[in-house]
Amino acid sequence: MMRFFTAFGINKFNHIQLKDKNWQTISPYRQDITDLKPALSEKELWIGTFIGNYDKGGHKVSLEITIHKSDQTIYKNNTVIPLFNTLNIMEMAGQDYSTMFNNDKGLWVEFTLKKDLKNAQLKYITTGHGGWENGDEFVPKANSIFLDGKMTYSFIPWRSDCGSYRLYNPASGNFADGLSSSDLSRSNWCPGTVTNPNFIPLGDLKAGKHTIQAKIPQGPTEGTSFSSWNVSGALLGSE
Repeated sequence: MMRFFTAFGINKFNHIQLKDKNWQTISPYRQDITDLKPALSEKELWIGTFIGNYDKGGHKVSLEITIHKSDQTIYKNNTVIPLFNTLNIMEMAGQDYSTMFNNDKGLWVEFTLKKDLKNAQLKYITTGHGGWENGDEFVPKANSIFLDGKMTYSFIPWRSDCGSYRLYNPASGNFADGLSSSDLSRSNWCPGTVTNPNFIPLGDLKAGKHTIQAKIPQGPTEGTSFSSWNVSGALLGSE
């Protein structure tokens, strides 16, 4: 539904004093999810939140979904089909990180459409993680999407605006050069922010079997440091 990243130590570590820094006390995340309306309307749902726990106290999260009565027609799809999600949501139960991109096949999924799908789009969310300065978290890497064996879209997911959110990150590592860890540009995420999806046009799809593939040139393991990619994809369109 939404990919967001917790800030580095907000509130709990607000006692840290740095020059000209007045820390925020909460991290709000807001995103338009109107494109998911066909999968949410008139249904009873369980909504889960996954946050990797590196503190025994865990996190407190509140969620509010607001429905606006609007005539906006930005999202015209009447169909949502979840295709893949590599986020290790069961990390505490031993689920591994998503390192399958270290082989040429990458992520490969087969799906079947019962009806033709018009104006199909792939709602694709991607973030790179891991490693030190040579890890994919800090090295731009192309993400390439293949539909039925043909490359449809390729781009480099990257965020260079992370320093804008410094006041949400009081416990960010402070470096001798004046930068802090939360300032560093990353593979499509910043601490304390939402990662926006990419809407990739796929055209009109005929009923029947199709394949979707995501390829990323994942970097090699360096000692105990490894890279991984959290990618998710949902098929949108109109039947």
